[in-house]
Amino acid sequence: MSTIRLVVEAVRLASSLAVKEITLFSDEADRIARVVSGWALWGGAIVLLACVSGFLLLMALVKGLAALIGSEAIAAVIGASPFAVAAAMLTAWGWRKMDVRR
Repeated sequence: MSTIRLVVEAVRLASSLAVKEITLFSDEADRIARVVSGWALWGGAIVLLACVSGFLLLMALVKGLAALIGSEAIAAVIGASPFAVAAAMLTAWGWRKMDVRR
């Protein structure tokens, strides 16, 4: 065989191999994207259900406290007070972090 034929055959085989590699990479990327999106969907559903169940638990605790003390308004204030304290603490922390004098 001549050198030119060998070079032409090598280029043909290399291009065929490149096409197969690109196809394989594309298939793997699609599979990984499906797996990641599936996990993200499940993670989002879990977070959503956790938030809803936490809210329902808080509402049940406030209703139970209201039944014990006889006032739903006072029970709501007691139930909301930890969140108000956390919001005040986060606000103070944020103000310290945004202080331009530092």
